[in-house]
Order: sequence, then structure tokens, then C-alpha cells
Amino acid sequence: MPQRTLIFTITVIFAALFVVVICITITHSSSEIHSTSITGIDKPIGVWGPFSNDGHNLEQLSGINQSIAISDIIAQGFDEYYLAMGNFENPKQIDSTESLLQSAENLDQGLKIIIILVPPSEGGPNGNYDWEGWIEYFNSLEERHPNSFEGFTIDDFNWISTRNDTKFEYNIDFMEYSDLIDALKHKREDVKFFPTVYFEGKRIDVVMNEYLNYVDGIIAVSGCYYNVSALEPQLHLFGEFFDNKPMKYIVYPTITHNYTRQQYSPPSDRLVTSTLSIASQLVDGIIVWHKIDSPVIQEYLKNIDNNRAYLSKMNRMKEIQIEDELAAGASANKILFNSTETEKNCLEWYEKYLHAYDYWLNLDSDEKEDDSLKEKLLSLVD
Repeated sequence: MPQRTLIFTITVIFAALFVVVICITITHSSSEIHSTSITGIDKPIGVWGPFSNDGHNLEQLSGINQSIAISDIIAQGFDEYYLAMGNFENPKQIDSTESLLQSAENLDQGLKIIIILVPPSEGGPNGNYDWEGWIEYFNSLEERHPNSFEGFTIDDFNWISTRNDTKFEYNIDFMEYSDLIDALKHKREDVKFFPTVYFEGKRIDVVMNEYLNYVDGIIAVSGCYYNVSALEPQLHLFGEFFDNKPMKYIVYPTITHNYTRQQYSPPSDRLVTSTLSIASQLVDGIIVWHKIDSPVIQEYLKNIDNNRAYLSKMNRMKEIQIEDELAAGASANKILFNSTETEKNCLEWYEKYLHAYDYWLNLDSDEKEDDSLKEKLLSLVD
């Protein structure tokens, strides 16, 4: 047999076996992670601003227009609003942020405001990374706006920096260099900190081992959100890594810049619905990225009060989505020759998480209580 033919045959067999492993793992995970019974999905839902097609943020509005927009978002079913703030010393940013907090405080309708801080990969060398100053500012906000200010997140906490004007390749290394932990020690208990942590990010072990005592929960996010086949195992393993602290998950009803550059189409309605179906059963809160007027999101919001027909529909769409993903992955030609670098990279991450989860599934109850288990699982992923 010619060498190329032999290599291709082996590759096809490997791809087929990989798909079988995925199928077994996904089937097993549905029963292990969470019951598939149809139950209500009512839980906190947040908006990662901007919230409209024209890019407007709540904090850019003022007066009665701002109050109306807040009331409208709450009426739709949202409980949280995430806004970006680059500098706590900038008078304009201070005014817009605190005006929004005061409006939400005055309305007293339950909207919680969470401030997004950006790392050097987004803020660049001129960003404000005075963590002590930020914590002091957040403590003062909590004192003045106890009903509307919830806390903060740092975006892309364990993501990479592709900029050539920043010192560190990994954001998490900058957090250590800039003594973030020292600042977090002075945070009020009622100022909540939820770092945004990627499944595919680097140094998850650092987040897990060094920051866990200083976070109130995790915002989980996937850079490979065009595939949901491994989402249940990923969320479960994050629960293991972070001691089952409260976890929220970011859902993308629209396309992000990275995928736009690669000429992807926007996420399909079925993909978004499948993501919502899986995440809603496993996490403590959903965060919708930008496009809250998406018909899929609006349908979700209208049916979070235990509409059994809708929940059954979500489950069916999820099953079809995963079946199609697995069928597509079975083509060795597509995997090897027609996939983009992003797709190949995502496939490698899916395999890592599925392997780690399959390892966990096969442990007995005593082994799952072993103190060294987290490190072992992490070694299979990171």
C-alpha cells in the first residue's frame, strides 16, 4: 500500500474513533452533569453592553431616556448590565458611570451594574491598571450605590495579547506582575469580582490556585463558540476547577470581530438556542453579548418562566445541533484539508476537554474526592 494511502487510511480511522468517543462522552455527560428532565430555566440574565444595534450604551443616555431604557431592559427580563470603564480618574467616565448607577438606584427595579475592566491586550500600554485605585473606587461606589452597584469583572483574564506594545503575552502574567492580588485583599466583601475566564485560555492553574480565594465566582467564556459539542464537559470541569463557585456564561447571539475577520457567517439561531439550552441547565447566570434584540434571545426571555413546550424545543434543537457537529467532524478530509486554523485549534481544545471529562466519568466516588484530582484534570486540559 502506498505510504500516502496508508497515512490517509489511518487518519480516517482515527477521526472516526474520535467521533465515537465524542458521542459516548456527550451521551454520558447528559445524564451525569444534569438531569435531562424539563425544568424551569429562570436565573439571572445579564447584558454585556452595548445593548443596541447602533452601539449605544445605557451609560451614554441621560435623564428620562436613560430611565426609560433601564425600565425597558428590566421589563424584557434582564437583571444585570455590564459596562466598560477604562479609567476611574477620567471625569467624563466617572460622570457617565455614576449617573447610570444613580438612575438605577432611583428606579429601584433590581438592575445590577457590573463594571468591565480591560487588560493590556485590549487597553494597551496607556490603560489604567492601578488596581489599588480601582478597588478603592469600587468600595466607594458600593457605599454610595448599594442597590445598583454589584461589582466588576476583568475581561480576557487568561487570554493572550497579540499586541506588540505590551510587555506580557498572557494577561494573567500581567495580573501577577501588577500585584492584582494585593489590591483584591482590600476589596469590600459586598463588591463582587467575577473574572472572565476562557476555556481555551492559558494559565488556568494560576487562576485556580492563586485567585480562587479572592473571586466571588467566574464568568466562563468560549473562544470556540461555533461548536457546542463539548460545552457540557467544559462547564462541568470549570465547576471542578473553581470549587463550584457561582458561574455565569457568555452567549454570543451575534458574531465577534475575530470570526468576522475570518469571514464567518453570524451564529445560527439553532446554535444560539443550543448554547442557551446547555448553559441554562448548568450555570448560575447567563450573559448576552450585545444583541439583546435577537429574536432567539427575545424568545428565550419570554419563556424562562417554565414554558415546557419551549424547553422541549430547546432540547430538540440542541440534540440536532450536536448530531450535525459530530457528523461534520467525522469527515477526515474536512478536518485535515479544508479546516481553518481556528477550527483545527478548536478541535484540539474539544478533544482535551472531552478526554478530561471522560477520565472524570470513569472515577469512583472516592477518587472524585481526592485532593489531587483538580490538578490531574487540569493537566489534561491546560
